[in-house]
Amino acid sequence: MKAVVFHRTGDPDVLALDEVPELPVGPRDIRVTVTAAAVNPVDLKTRSGFLTLNLTYPAVPGWDVSGVVAETGAEVTRFTVGDQVIGMVAQPAHRYGTYAEQVVADARLFARAPGGVPLEEAAALPLAGLTAVQTLAKLTLPAGAPVLVTGAAGAVGRIAVQLLLADGHPVDALARAADTEALLALGVGTVHTRPEDLPAAGHTAVVDTAGVAAAIRTVADGGQFVAIDDNEQPVPERGITPRKSYVDENGDQLQTLSDLITSALLTVPTGRRHPLAEAAHAHREFAKGGLRGKVLLQP
Repeated sequence: MKAVVFHRTGDPDVLALDEVPELPVGPRDIRVTVTAAAVNPVDLKTRSGFLTLNLTYPAVPGWDVSGVVAETGAEVTRFTVGDQVIGMVAQPAHRYGTYAEQVVADARLFARAPGGVPLEEAAALPLAGLTAVQTLAKLTLPAGAPVLVTGAAGAVGRIAVQLLLADGHPVDALARAADTEALLALGVGTVHTRPEDLPAAGHTAVVDTAGVAAAIRTVADGGQFVAIDDNEQPVPERGITPRKSYVDENGDQLQTLSDLITSALLTVPTGRRHPLAEAAHAHREFAKGGLRGKVLLQP
């Protein structure tokens, strides 16, 4: 099968489309014919060598996938051939990632694709959605507690905002001025554009998706600060102990998120699309920042 591979870490030019052997389907696995894979920050960090990983070369990047089940293992009851699915496959833990014509992984990592959106767009959900859900799960919030989300217009931040609002929490945002209108339309109360403008001790918790350690200033004494970014984290202060959240594969949580999209209770926008052969260009584009909506790669 064709896949995007790299034989060493480096700049985007190390990525190339090549032939790799198909993986066998184990008794608990499914083989998915890929409709789309999404580009995520972790893909750039893996390819560049920013993350210290024990990669097997040639390595195939990619965590997010949408597609159609082409084969099922003998013990699989969750899906049948022809089902449309989405999944988050943690690339370092598997032989190949999702920038490929096919993906083989444990069926429990997948969920049925949401209805009401094109299958290729559904590839934007898994990693960002699971990151948001698992990050919010680390907070203990009283009913109606106000929360600030940094990077609120980004992939993870936007989902976190919607989930918090759905749970009845007033949400403020730290984001670029250009994103103000879109965030207000989601239901955000106030959009701040500079950390120094945040009200001191004004929120029960901060969900930091953008690596803004200074946002801890807006957490009330004894409140909560949870981050997903690899930037330096704030030091504990005023009874606040910052926490870091890492994402785990979880097909059941992903199905809940997929169902929310089907019910139009959650939206995940997509952006530019490229063929697999243009993965290097997609990485350069993504690295420039400022994009809204997931960049997708399609076989």
